[in-house]
Amino acid sequence: MSNDKLNSGRVRRLMQAIGKRTIEYLKEELEIPVNKAYQAGEDVVRMQLRELTSILALDAEIRLLVAFSFDHDLAEKILTASAEGLQIADDERDEMREEAVAEMINIVAGNAIAGHETKGKTISITPPVVINEAKTITRHKGATFRTIQIVTGAGLMSIHFVGPKDFFTMNLDYAEGIND
Repeated sequence: MSNDKLNSGRVRRLMQAIGKRTIEYLKEELEIPVNKAYQAGEDVVRMQLRELTSILALDAEIRLLVAFSFDHDLAEKILTASAEGLQIADDERDEMREEAVAEMINIVAGNAIAGHETKGKTISITPPVVINEAKTITRHKGATFRTIQIVTGAGLMSIHFVGPKDFFTMNLDYAEGIND
């Protein structure tokens, strides 16, 4: 089997793990109901972002960017659930919301990596970077975007994966089983 096929399989499994762990974290840790999760239909040139987006990079033999993008109401619910019982001053609320979202994706990515078979190789992860009110990210010609959409009781969330075109299939098979 070629290295490209092996790497493609590893990337697909890593994306599945991130999707599944995100859903579990929302439901179990934050008690936010998840109504459904599905794969976006096609590779696009511009990735539409929601109000609050946090991006990190994973280096698992290839570099994979992962952007978690949240509706305002969902980000607010994540803050409320994460800071349960804490008093948050109005002038600190925006910053605390960003911190809560960044912490969530750090935990999700770390847990997904911990359970991911690496065959003795280390998967590095960058600290999350939070972007407020960005509208789109435009694809470089050698890259491709794949997206998992998550519909919750508190709003919508998108997990965008950006990586080399060679490691994705057009039928988005990487996201199979995310609702299991």
